[in-house]
Amino acid sequence: MSMMGQIEAQELQWYAVRVKRKHVGGIGTATVGGEFEAYRGRDGRMRKRRISGTGQRVFLPEHLLKRAGFEIFLPVKKVMKRRNRFSPERICISQPLLVDWLFVGWPVGESRWHELMALDVVSGVMGTGGYPVSLPEGRILQLMRQWGGGRLDAKNKARLKAVQGLRPGDAARIVAGPLQDHDLRVVEVRGPSVKGLMAMLGGDVAVEVRADWIMGLPAGSTDVGGAGGNG
Repeated sequence: MSMMGQIEAQELQWYAVRVKRKHVGGIGTATVGGEFEAYRGRDGRMRKRRISGTGQRVFLPEHLLKRAGFEIFLPVKKVMKRRNRFSPERICISQPLLVDWLFVGWPVGESRWHELMALDVVSGVMGTGGYPVSLPEGRILQLMRQWGGGRLDAKNKARLKAVQGLRPGDAARIVAGPLQDHDLRVVEVRGPSVKGLMAMLGGDVAVEVRADWIMGLPAGSTDVGGAGGNG
């Protein structure tokens, strides 16, 4: 990684992936984790069952792809639904916004097509001319903000929070990655990354860092990007 010129941050490349219909619709969710108890079945054998009210309800395609190590964003919408057919009570639940599509991401520069297409849950990828179409991460962040439905995982929440909380001129500190513990002055927030000036080798160096690797500093913090910094 050169210290001269611009230092690039690793970003994610995203694709719209179609999942097999049998994994969505009426049987698209499952309960994972939770606490279990032992009981004796009618045949006299000991078995175990999940304790009611424990565990996490997940959408199967999302869960399976996450378990395979991919970054996943499943747009959801909030709808009101009767708790059951015997009760008039209505509850708010999350439902997939798209019938059989979600977004899958992995670091730019990596090729994980073999792993992705080997999964039984995947049936195809959106593309043109026989080639997959990569979606800008900034656009995915916009969709997360609009259709996250309160279900974003910790990584995606950090991406959104980092991008939303920084403005040009802000002082910030890099808290992860190869430039960890250096300070910079924010120049531009662009999608999932932040451009800034970092004092290094007696001058300013333009850097671009993942937004979730940056923490804003209070107003009036030590001057950075042209006045010393930690470089």
